[in-house]
Amino acid sequence: MKRMAIELFASARLLLPTKKFRWQLFVLVLIAAAIPVTELLVAKLFTDLVIDGANRSMTELAVSVAIFAVLFIGTRTANYVQKTYRIKFFDKAFGADTRERSSQKESWEWAMALEMVNVFSFITQLLVISGFFFVLSPGFAGLNLLLVLIVLEVFGRLFRKQQIIQRGFVEAKRNKEVVAPADRLGSRIQTAEFGTLLASMLVVLMMGVLIWFSISGYISLSNTIVFFLGLRLLNTTFSSVSSGLMRFARAKANSF
Repeated sequence: MKRMAIELFASARLLLPTKKFRWQLFVLVLIAAAIPVTELLVAKLFTDLVIDGANRSMTELAVSVAIFAVLFIGTRTANYVQKTYRIKFFDKAFGADTRERSSQKESWEWAMALEMVNVFSFITQLLVISGFFFVLSPGFAGLNLLLVLIVLEVFGRLFRKQQIIQRGFVEAKRNKEVVAPADRLGSRIQTAEFGTLLASMLVVLMMGVLIWFSISGYISLSNTIVFFLGLRLLNTTFSSVSSGLMRFARAKANSF
């Protein structure tokens, strides 16, 4: 995991020549990280309305529905802005870069930049969601945080291995050696899917713990539903991190 973090931050320093662009990247990542937490807040509001709506006054219901609508629309809008603006952001950043590079190298740097911001965003989402869980149930959240750290450590090791493999493919290409497309693509895809599979198995284990905690009365019904949705979101994010890291390894290997 340490090596993975070093590679990501080193790439950010390389691709973003000034502190101004690095701060803008930080803001983009924060926006992306805030989206899933807001979605969980929406889910919390929705479950509370469904479970306890009959016991609330019309004023409370109206306020809750209004907040629900604002948060829901806000998350969709923020997601759209974040995904579309990052293209303009990197266009400006690369335009300010004075390094001389070929068009092919620039194309790979574009690929590396987009995957880099994806991975930064997804990892931050994992940490922010894990932090949000502590608001609902510190005990379950602690177990979940341990799960996230274990998965990220495994992803870091898989990433390092894939870096070496992709670098070998690049060296073979430069030496005019033939590398079958099935080998180049298969290695990256298999590694990404292995990471996703392992993460999914651990998430299923956490769902079992969640059911046990809920039946034991340790977690309320509404929080159980939110935790379930949060775990599904974590599972999807794990898959995105795994795939993004392997694509980043490929782009980084080809950009040098």
